Amino acid sequence: MSADPARAIVAQLLRATGRAGDAALVEAGGGDDFPEVAAARRLLGAVVARQERLEAGLACYADDAFWDEALPGGALAAHDRGEIARNVLAGRAIFAHRD
Repeated sequence: MSADPARAIVAQLLRATGRAGDAALVEAGGGDDFPEVAAARRLLGAVVARQERLEAGLACYADDAFWDEALPGGALAAHDRGEIARNVLAGRAIFAHRD
């Protein structure tokens, strides 16, 4: 896949629908005015943003310090009670507090 996944997806779509010339144009870096390219970029942007939120939440839970009961006040996990997971699944930032 090319460095621009949106272009690669659109090029495959165009080629599959008999628009090989347009596919070549998109692969070469053109076609920014094609609605297919704009739509693919928006959709992939949303997927990437969600993936980044999910990975950030998992990174918190995977950090040993998150579970360290020796911290003053106890482990952060005891205070979190799944709030980070609920935030990222709802599309919010990992530390979006309900207060």
